[in-house]
Amino acid sequence: MSIARTTRISTALALVAGGVLVPATAASAADPCETEPRLSGTFVQPALIDGWTNGQLDDEFEHLDDACIDTHILQWTADSGTGTAIYDSGLAGITQSTSTDVIDRLLDYAESWDKSVIVGLQVNQEWFTKGVSDLAWLDDEASFAKDLADELYDWYGGYDSFDGWYLPFEVDNLNFPTSTQWDRLGAFYGDVIDHLHTISPGLPVVVAPFYNDGLGGTIPPATWEEMWESILGDAAIDVIALQDGVGAGHAAVGDLADWFSATRDAIDTARPATQLISDTETFVFGPSGLQPMALSGVIADLDAVSAYVDGHWAFAYDHYQSPLSVPAVYHATYLDYLANGVLDSSAPGTPTSLAATVSGSQVIDLSWTAPGDNVGIAGYQIFRGGSLVAIKHGAASGWSDSQLDGSTSYSYTIKAFDAAGNLSAATSSASATTGAAPSYSNTWSSSKAYTSTVAANASYPDTGGTELTDGVRGSALYGAAWQGRNAPGAYSFTVDLGTSRSIGMVETGWLQVRGDYVFLPPSVTIETSSNGTTWTVRGTITTPPVTDALQVKSYRLLGISATARYVRVTIDGGSAWTMLDEILVKG
Repeated sequence: MSIARTTRISTALALVAGGVLVPATAASAADPCETEPRLSGTFVQPALIDGWTNGQLDDEFEHLDDACIDTHILQWTADSGTGTAIYDSGLAGITQSTSTDVIDRLLDYAESWDKSVIVGLQVNQEWFTKGVSDLAWLDDEASFAKDLADELYDWYGGYDSFDGWYLPFEVDNLNFPTSTQWDRLGAFYGDVIDHLHTISPGLPVVVAPFYNDGLGGTIPPATWEEMWESILGDAAIDVIALQDGVGAGHAAVGDLADWFSATRDAIDTARPATQLISDTETFVFGPSGLQPMALSGVIADLDAVSAYVDGHWAFAYDHYQSPLSVPAVYHATYLDYLANGVLDSSAPGTPTSLAATVSGSQVIDLSWTAPGDNVGIAGYQIFRGGSLVAIKHGAASGWSDSQLDGSTSYSYTIKAFDAAGNLSAATSSASATTGAAPSYSNTWSSSKAYTSTVAANASYPDTGGTELTDGVRGSALYGAAWQGRNAPGAYSFTVDLGTSRSIGMVETGWLQVRGDYVFLPPSVTIETSSNGTTWTVRGTITTPPVTDALQVKSYRLLGISATARYVRVTIDGGSAWTMLDEILVKG
């Protein structure tokens, strides 16, 4: 490793001296990068880089340079389960899944900006189901990782920006509770890491474990400490980037000290040369999905662990704070924090002239006049009946509620917020009543046969093969009516109505239990066909606005006006659980 490369990595990692908590300190006017605590690195996922033009990638490095972020952790370069890579690999059975060579582009622009890239190896979705329980599988993954690393370093190791390795195989406090598993983890990590240290002497190797503080059946911090003492005794891990878990809902800020101190103690006992980095989650699961965490929350999380860590990285500035991904006010507010050592504390003005207008039986449109703010409006919180149901990002006003019940009155208020997390007062309420929904007397799908492209999980099976057309609806307490699929990606059902029918509505019923990672699907598309071969898209329903509470929600596509024998329901299952209780086809 060159002196320049060593300097960049050392600067990225060594941010807190002596294990002493450093409160926020203002930088000098000439050097905002002296403010503490601050972020010095960020994870990035390949698809984001692949989707950017070279001009955008250059712009992003300028943004990161302004934000004093000098290290990118590229989360993975291949998927051994799907046989894909983010470059044109020469490994047998591997095809490129991206439109560009993400690795080459990221390293090239990082080098031009004098930044570092830590290059991830492969992911595999079977890690948590096979992992250390299937030693043959584990050996295959270790062999693949070493072959992948050989190729990556042979092809890209000439870049000065190639500054380390990341192992995407994440250890948690649920799936590895026994000392036998710890021994296998240590052997697996040790085997791969020894190879990486051999082919690229001096380059650090990073792992990023996580924990769930509130989940039953998990090991506590004291046992976590024992586990990491065991693993570090067998594996020369250079950096543990511990996910703080706050954004994912795995922990609260008050829980962080227990987990980070336990990890620090394990390092000090077993391998003092290992550095501990906080992998700070800069996102939250909001009512409208993943969204940027208020910067007040980010800084609070950094403060909570600064006594235990050697630096702070983000998951992920490119995705949740960059002007290329979210409103620019997030980046501007963070730069203001770096320059002054304190966050903006001024609340936005209150939006005015809120009005609600009905658009049919399922939609209400809201309009309002945007307020002012000293830095800028990041977005609006939308409340229906007093409950938060949506976050609208951006300063522009206007929003539509959807998938509402017919002939029902709804009342709304909104609040403006800025990137620091300051909230305005609520507006006066505005109300509207939806029109009557069309009624349908015939349920054509009752007890009809259907097929699925992805089988239900064995824990939530399709009992009897007719569960989705038996008319039995599920409750918000799970139960036999629900069938589930875990991180299935896109999948579909095809219902055979037996003969051509006049179709007016298709309804699907879904469960949300966010604490268990059961989410409403991002989208459901309805198609019809007369012959089961040629299909006509009738409409797509995206995730409707709902509270974060445990609940059942129906997706209804009304007014279809089609005659067909077959109905296909295609679901974007995303990367979490989706649970479905019924498909109703009515006319």
